[in-house]
Amino acid sequence: MSVIGAIRDFIATCPYLDEFEETFSKVDIDFLEEKPTNYMVEAVPAEPIVKRYTNGDSIRRVAFHFCSRVFWGDVENIDTSEFYEHFQEWLEDCTRNREFPILDSMKEARSIRATTNGYMVDAEAKTARYAIQCEFTYFQKRRQ
Repeated sequence: MSVIGAIRDFIATCPYLDEFEETFSKVDIDFLEEKPTNYMVEAVPAEPIVKRYTNGDSIRRVAFHFCSRVFWGDVENIDTSEFYEHFQEWLEDCTRNREFPILDSMKEARSIRATTNGYMVDAEAKTARYAIQCEFTYFQKRRQ
């Protein structure tokens, strides 16, 4: 499985997804439906190698946005802001507790964190797209 696929599967376990929406919505990769409420993980450009060791091992990162399409308005915006605060705290707790996406045997997760607060990307008549930028770092052994 790809690293971004492992991240998506991991984020789908976030307990706040079900609290934010009455019915469970799936988490897609690079696809956000027009109807609320739904989520996606979207890879964003970033230097993948943080550090390379002389033996070929490396510390790597995947930068990504976690996005949602939700209803918006005065009350809904407060709920959305609260959701993204909880999501950010959940990622911090996961790193602290060493709970990470499941990777293949050549990779070892190091951290997962939000690098921004949640913010509105665009709004339409009744819905808005929100995003929070995140980063996942892992150690990768050199391929033999």
